[in-house]
Amino acid sequence: MSNQLQSPFSDIIGRKSPVQQAIKLCWQLINDKPETVSGTKESKLSSALILTHLLGLMESAGMLNCRGWHSSAITLLRAIEDALDCFAAIGISHEAALKWQDGKLKASDAAKIWTVNHYLNENDSMGDYRRMIRSALNTYSHCTPEQVNWNIYLESTQDNCCTMELNTKPMVININAYYIDRYICIHLYEVINVIFEVYNDYFKSQLNLKRQLQDLSGEITIIIEDFLRFINKEKLDISVAPELLRIKR
Repeated sequence: MSNQLQSPFSDIIGRKSPVQQAIKLCWQLINDKPETVSGTKESKLSSALILTHLLGLMESAGMLNCRGWHSSAITLLRAIEDALDCFAAIGISHEAALKWQDGKLKASDAAKIWTVNHYLNENDSMGDYRRMIRSALNTYSHCTPEQVNWNIYLESTQDNCCTMELNTKPMVININAYYIDRYICIHLYEVINVIFEVYNDYFKSQLNLKRQLQDLSGEITIIIEDFLRFINKEKLDISVAPELLRIKR
């Protein structure tokens, strides 16, 4: 068996990880049913629904990834991003909540609502950043070669070559699994920041919870930065299954 593979769930993250702790706190927050900054019943109920859906998607992607079903996990990433945009917009806008309840709010329009006057830095707007992510994940929103290629691994041969094998057991393809896991970490970091904005008033009386999430967010940032240094990249590119990129090395 290729040393690029491992058994399903053999490297699963424990409950003490900052990722798992942060997700647990987010679930607890939903149970409190906090008011959103929009301050309306429609916004409050819809935000709770979407955040529940969003956390479920993230945990599902993580479990699929740990099982070795990488193309299934990668497929959920676009849905995860759509849910984040809808959650953010509905949390700050009563009109967006009404439109979403009527089934008329597109995720791309939701992104435009909440990213107004938001900037990553002096030169890059949050709106442009969200559009870039959506565009990058378009190839995973329907059945494409790029999507299913996440189920292929390389098997070395004696003549210093390799064959491309289909992961039918399935096993965990290490590098693919790590890329997906770190993408989920990045997304969780962004979810926490949006939660602070949507439930701003709630956190004024929940300072301990806010401090816990801030501390965990800092630990998640370290995980992301360490991985980017490991792969020698400034950002995480998941447009191609990284296992296949080994062919070029």
